Amino acid sequence: MLKRLYTNRALVVMTVIGLAIFVFAIAVLMTPYTNVVGMDQLGALTCLQMAGTPERAVAAIQVYDEKQLEAIKGLLIPGDVTFAWGYGFLYAGLLGLLSLRLNGGWQKAGRIIMCAPLIASLFDVFEDLGLYSVVGQVLAGLSLEINPATTAITFAFASLKYFLLAVVAPVFAFAGTVQAIKTDRRWTSIIVYVLVVIWSVSMVQKPLAEIPACF
Repeated sequence: MLKRLYTNRALVVMTVIGLAIFVFAIAVLMTPYTNVVGMDQLGALTCLQMAGTPERAVAAIQVYDEKQLEAIKGLLIPGDVTFAWGYGFLYAGLLGLLSLRLNGGWQKAGRIIMCAPLIASLFDVFEDLGLYSVVGQVLAGLSLEINPATTAITFAFASLKYFLLAVVAPVFAFAGTVQAIKTDRRWTSIIVYVLVVIWSVSMVQKPLAEIPACF
């Protein structure tokens, strides 16, 4: 079964499906809530993901009013839960297409590492559930005494997600692209390399820009 999925056609389909989910999540599910929260306030969500302690979580939550917190709930579920599988399938498909153009150990590594974005998507879903619980608790008037276990677990899932998306997958993507260009310079392959590099850079930029500002 996995062998059938590891073909150029199947991986192209996976990539296109991922792109469709990605666009649908942003344009339909997330945009209405993003407009309420405000683009300039989204960075605090990253800080909430990476809070790790109730005190830091409270500091991140307090930048939002009640209306924004309600919007964040919708932004998380179904918004970000759907969005997570969009980037997961898209990135996995691109890494799979790249690995098909590699040989030997590089291709074997690619077959494994292409699963990293999908695992990150799963971690993202667990993270969203944790954040949804925290925001829901605050909105229900249960006070800002957030459960330390919730923030710790959310931090763990967020950290693993970013490690897979912003370290593991991009390192293979950049190194694999360099290797693949040496032996495969077909125009279709060049398109794959460009897309892989562009997407990998986008995966690195967000955490690199937002996480340091939280500490």
